[in-house]
Amino acid sequence: MSWARTATLAAAMLLAWLVAGACRSEAPAAPEPAPEVEDTQAVVETPAPARKSVRMFDRDGALLPSDEFIAGVQMPRGIELFRRAGKVHVYRTRVPTETVLRYFGPILITGKVERRGTGALYRQASVRGAEINPTKVDVSITDTGNGWTRISVTELPPTPAYAPPEDETRLRAREEFQRLD
Repeated sequence: MSWARTATLAAAMLLAWLVAGACRSEAPAAPEPAPEVEDTQAVVETPAPARKSVRMFDRDGALLPSDEFIAGVQMPRGIELFRRAGKVHVYRTRVPTETVLRYFGPILITGKVERRGTGALYRQASVRGAEINPTKVDVSITDTGNGWTRISVTELPPTPAYAPPEDETRLRAREEFQRLD
């Protein structure tokens, strides 16, 4: 055999050997046994709790109440806290403004309702069922665009325990104005 032919044959055998080695299937090695734990407590992995789907609407399409109360007002389901500063609580939701108004309308008692676009402002409202010493609130429901509805609940300070008669208030005001002149 010539030297060139021997080299070609050797290269072919080397290539065949490499291909056979790559294609050969070996049984996977058995996993190493876990080290023994000296503690008597067993480590148990618990799966993450499945997120419950909370029903937001009843059969008629009205919002259902949640477990959250702000100044005595039971908030609806499906809202998220956007901002809280002192006695002002601002929430937002993807629920249409009209549906939110249908939720708050029957539970708030006030004679001062102002329509603002598709929303409304309930001034000095109290919660139905809490007529004895209720906390007064201003509730604003507005459409902010992009499918968001904003719900703002502002807790108002309580009325003073003692309110002087009108005549006494006028007399004090006159005296104060004279003193300032």
